Amino acid sequence: MTDAFHEMTALALGRGIAAGRIDPVALAEHFFDRIAEADPDRKTYVSLTRERAYAEAMAARRRAAAGAMLSPLDGVPISWKDLFDTAGHATEGASKLFSGRVPERDAVALERAAAAGVVCLGKTNLPDLAYSGLGANPHTGTPVNPYSPDGDPRVPGGSSAGAGVSVAAGLAAAGIGSDTGGSVRIPAAFNGLVGLKTTWGAISLEGAIPLAPSLDTVGPLTKDVADASALHAIMSGRPAADLRGTDAGRLRLLWARGHDDNELEPGVAARIEAAVETLRRAGATVDEQRLDSFEAVDDLAAQHGNLITLEGWALWGETIDANPGKLYAPIRERISAGRDARAVDAEILRHRFPDMRRVWLREAAAYDAVIMATCPIVAPSIRLVESDGEAHSRLAMLSSSNTRRVNYLGLCALSLPCGLSDGLPVGLMAIAPPDAEGHLLRTGKAIEQALGETG
Repeated sequence: MTDAFHEMTALALGRGIAAGRIDPVALAEHFFDRIAEADPDRKTYVSLTRERAYAEAMAARRRAAAGAMLSPLDGVPISWKDLFDTAGHATEGASKLFSGRVPERDAVALERAAAAGVVCLGKTNLPDLAYSGLGANPHTGTPVNPYSPDGDPRVPGGSSAGAGVSVAAGLAAAGIGSDTGGSVRIPAAFNGLVGLKTTWGAISLEGAIPLAPSLDTVGPLTKDVADASALHAIMSGRPAADLRGTDAGRLRLLWARGHDDNELEPGVAARIEAAVETLRRAGATVDEQRLDSFEAVDDLAAQHGNLITLEGWALWGETIDANPGKLYAPIRERISAGRDARAVDAEILRHRFPDMRRVWLREAAAYDAVIMATCPIVAPSIRLVESDGEAHSRLAMLSSSNTRRVNYLGLCALSLPCGLSDGLPVGLMAIAPPDAEGHLLRTGKAIEQALGETG
């Protein structure tokens, strides 16, 4: 059974621990052995919390033996993006900007996971300041997407780059990332995983290195929807979604079409169309519409700029100017675009996005979720994005073109795997109103079942 640990879902591992079939210490050892073999150069994990993990696993072993497990994931090992503070252990954001930074206490999300018995394996890689949908980081080394064709390494997606690879490559049972403009959903889509973008404020950001404080969110990357639900419940303190009895035949979905026509790769378009047809065959009602709210968001951002850039520069501009050589050039150029922005632009964006959210809520009111491609492209070549600054900037913006609207509108969303395009994963995004994670996860489970049943 040991050889299959990394293929199991987090909840399945938890059930094995509860039944006495899996020893949490042996489970941690299994993942550390796999990390040593598959990630010796630390491109996926920038550091390991080995001593902590074994102490947590030993405690989980004692609780399991006593029948006193703290949660369904007690004793299950997961990874954490290296922007979540880890007490007494370097949390450097995988960036030269934060070299030597050692926090005194855990981030609140990590505290809650630890209180539920979840085991912390280590800290995963990300691009500077978590500001890239691609995940490239020449400083620490870019994690390689496990789906890469031979001889053509592909990006992992960002910014939760190592988090996505850690799960897809079987180096963690799940990964915790952050999402400001797509940074959980993009690596989920590129790595064939489930990625949950939570509502702003649903999970505490205290102890997480910020990028854009009004948009940053915490979310899990997992093998399936049930694992995402369990981790969301642990970190948010809210009840887990009831996923029993979900049925795609009862779903009403609104397919947001036409917003990415110019960017959507043919292979991605084919997979999304096939997924929609599968859902219709399963009995789901799927209507199609171009959304006025999305159009308004795009127009407003074109007039007043990218709110992530504006807030990121306001927060980190002085540090960047004092340390220009410590930031990957394409990211420095993107975030430095905020230098000449007017302060009023950020205020206009923050003031008007809620009006557009109300339009979206009216458009989506009759539906369980709005659906569309998570990303209009599959994972591009690492060599291309690291050798061509212009390509990096263009593809980074393109990768998040669909996802960042969700952050701007303050919604929650779920990326679900829906097949491969030339061997590379494609994600289908389901979007729901703020604070509707429970209903979104039920909807996602129904979609997952329908797509899984057809292969």
